[in-house]
Amino acid sequence: MKIWIFILSFCFTFQVLAEDELDLLEDDVEIDFSMDEESDPFTKESTIGVDEDPVASPIRISLDHALSFRLGEQKNMVNNRTGVNIDYASSIGENLYAKIDATGSIYWSKDHRAISKEQDYDYDSLIKEAWVQKSFDRFTFKLGLQSIVWGDVEGSQATDTLNPTDNSEFLFVDFEDVRIGQGTVSATLYTNSMTWESFVTPVPQFNKNPPNGSIYSFPNPLSSLKITSVEKPNPEYGFRTKFKLGVSEMALLVANLTPNQPSYQLENNRLQEVAKSFLLYGANFNYPIGQTLLKADLGYKTDQGINDQNFDLIYKDRLDTAFGIETTINQHYLAASVSLSRIIDWDESLTQKKDRGIFNLGWTKTYFNEDLTLSIEVMGVLFKSDRIVNWLVDYKLNDSLKFSMVFFVFSITDKESDFYAFRDEHRIEFKTKYQF
Repeated sequence: MKIWIFILSFCFTFQVLAEDELDLLEDDVEIDFSMDEESDPFTKESTIGVDEDPVASPIRISLDHALSFRLGEQKNMVNNRTGVNIDYASSIGENLYAKIDATGSIYWSKDHRAISKEQDYDYDSLIKEAWVQKSFDRFTFKLGLQSIVWGDVEGSQATDTLNPTDNSEFLFVDFEDVRIGQGTVSATLYTNSMTWESFVTPVPQFNKNPPNGSIYSFPNPLSSLKITSVEKPNPEYGFRTKFKLGVSEMALLVANLTPNQPSYQLENNRLQEVAKSFLLYGANFNYPIGQTLLKADLGYKTDQGINDQNFDLIYKDRLDTAFGIETTINQHYLAASVSLSRIIDWDESLTQKKDRGIFNLGWTKTYFNEDLTLSIEVMGVLFKSDRIVNWLVDYKLNDSLKFSMVFFVFSITDKESDFYAFRDEHRIEFKTKYQF
């Protein structure tokens, strides 16, 4: 409870400090994220870096409760949990801006998280973002827990690999909601024709994986061995520049990174965690054509640790690419993307395949003045029969109360698939959310 008392105290203290700044923001801050040709995202007005409505309440608190049921051979309740989210974003001084995004969850009886701990309930909390930003004429400086997104194709990790992810619930959480903020110093410089971005993360974090006993923690033949953890990962740092090419936008980037997921090698009947730094060279590109947006990401990663048949680590380079398209036709939003990955200088001794590919298809339509949203998403493995489909029905009763239902169906037949363990995890989830 102490962490929540601190967060609330912090937010309300900043709110008092911010009251005198609202008039200043209303007069001086103008932000335009549109892709119209008349709008130049590199103009001086957009360099303040603030992405919140200055006249809206700086603190938003939401409560939600979710019930989820497995529909496969084992029909039972999976999720029975209550969550709270505190999102604070406001000016706290002249050209000084702060943001906090924190979540907490209570897992009640019959929730798989509580069952795995053999308790009547369990709980956890996470501060996803907590940073302060100082803005100058054409320069912004940000310090604190933050997520840095370097990529245009949604869901692709060709270049969007700067932040670790929370994989505790694996496929049942949207990719945009699983990023874990890291203690980072970042800076952005805006010029008339280009944007320059940089960051330094002194102590990188790793992915949060399902805890032992979780229904998503599947048995491993080496899980009984003791693990020697990485003592301290090397710092991460990187640079990116964005520029316009007519109506299109392109970015070039380079970064020295630590793997979000450590590799393992077998040494003296112990598993040794290894997190060797690697270089990422990448590019992002988008091109609008009327109501359609074409997107592409390309990432070349050096020194990727891959196990061979003897569980030794072999280091190979990897080329990752992703292509996406988004369009709106008669108020129907359509999206499609494909992500490809190839191991350079692959040989048969490696336990990973030379090529891998994932595709995503999506459809969304709103009704009744956007109060009702229907959407379908399909994810599949290229050249395989593996498919994962989810249907979403989302209804907004008013500005505060929202109901949703999600239905997951798995069609996994390839025993070598990364998703094979989920072949019977058909699921339906009901969620109620109230925002103050």
